[in-house]
Amino acid sequence: MASTIKKIALLTVAATLLTSCGSGQTAETRTIKQVTDGVEAQSNEIRLRNIKIIKNNLSQGILIGTLINWSDASDALVGISIDGAPAQLSAPSFDLLRNKPITFVGESANADAFALITKNPGERLPITFTFATASPVTVDALVVQQDGIYESLQRVIQTQTPVVTEEAKP
Repeated sequence: MASTIKKIALLTVAATLLTSCGSGQTAETRTIKQVTDGVEAQSNEIRLRNIKIIKNNLSQGILIGTLINWSDASDALVGISIDGAPAQLSAPSFDLLRNKPITFVGESANADAFALITKNPGERLPITFTFATASPVTVDALVVQQDGIYESLQRVIQTQTPVVTEEAKP
């Protein structure tokens, strides 16, 4: 009976050691950052989250993402370039205060940025964020087609398709 208990205990210990994750803090799955189409980056204590571009039917690359300042020191977002072109912004700069996010697109959007792009959905393009004091940061963002969940974007600036009308002749 005692040898049966010892065998069971030994098998339990062996099974636990052989099947449990022994990598601890260095596990490869611990270092995965990108869980959506959007990319993430950081400059000093400014976090950039879920950054991507939505391409609409006007060939505008509309920026989606959130910037959050974790520092007590304020900063400002003073420029964005999308694929090397200066983006059209809804304000000349955006104050980055501690835990007051800047959100591009969505119900809580408080900023807008877009530029004409030639890249197609599925391709990537560089987006550079320039700050007043923090170092600039460039991300390699995915271009996504404006359909499905991105079909009706809630933006700060609503761009409209030009309407062509014929003049009535007397």
